[in-house]
Amino acid sequence: MSISKPTTAALALWLAGTAFASAESLQVANDSSRTIMHLFLSDADDNDWGPDQLGDGADDTVMPGESFTLTNIEQGRYDIKLVTKSGAECEVNDVVFDSSYEWTITNGMLKDC
Repeated sequence: MSISKPTTAALALWLAGTAFASAESLQVANDSSRTIMHLFLSDADDNDWGPDQLGDGADDTVMPGESFTLTNIEQGRYDIKLVTKSGAECEVNDVVFDSSYEWTITNGMLKDC
């Protein structure tokens, strides 16, 4: 049995759509009093930090009261490393990104760094 080209193309589009459907956008609000310079993610069961989610440009920071959007983030449990303007590093462990699509950085999260 052979599959026609239109059917193959439709299947490929459906599979691509399914893959993209699992990646989400996450709105992150900085309600702390510190400027966030870097934000790194790691699966909670992994010890390797991914790339800086804010980028590496001089303007890729999040001031207090600002928010930003992380894209292509899978729902799940993460460890997050935040680096403040003073260079302090702070880890927030076992953060659950779920269907709320929002996460807020607070002073309480940064109190020990």
